[in-house]
Amino acid sequence: MNAAIEDDRLFWRTAYQAHGPAVLAFLRHRLGRREDAEDLLQETFVRAIRAASFQEGGNVRAYLLRTAHNLWVSGLRRPRLVAPLGEAEEDALAEVPDSRASPEQEATWGDLRDKVQLALAGMKEPYRRAFELGVLEQRSYNEIVEITGWSLAQVKINIYRARKQVLAAVHQERRAGGSET
Repeated sequence: MNAAIEDDRLFWRTAYQAHGPAVLAFLRHRLGRREDAEDLLQETFVRAIRAASFQEGGNVRAYLLRTAHNLWVSGLRRPRLVAPLGEAEEDALAEVPDSRASPEQEATWGDLRDKVQLALAGMKEPYRRAFELGVLEQRSYNEIVEITGWSLAQVKINIYRARKQVLAAVHQERRAGGSET
């Protein structure tokens, strides 16, 4: 049993050395402050170690980045640490192999994040809440039903309308002379 514990320690120590800098860069880009990114990096590894759901032979880096991403999204309840994640950023997360974005990508993500934040700020509370839970936190419809007390049909309607409003706000900004990305 002690050998298994020592193997786990060695595995996670090696994972931290190999992937910690990339996860830290990912978090620092999103949080802005190194101290906040370091705190979330530590929480990422604590969660990953405690979860023990990583399958041997899997992609450790992707697992850690997904864990960090999920913690970052969960941090939306703590506005001092994070800004909402846009749908394009979620898609881009899977495409960024080493967590380093070009200046053009960073500018695009920042613009998109700002547009999504503005759309959310002007949205009715049920739609905003539905968007945060369903899109940003990627919770299932059933989880949202449990959290909010809405019917399943209402959850689907609120998420649909929230997405539609966010997309309309982003497209309206582009038509009004925003970026053409």
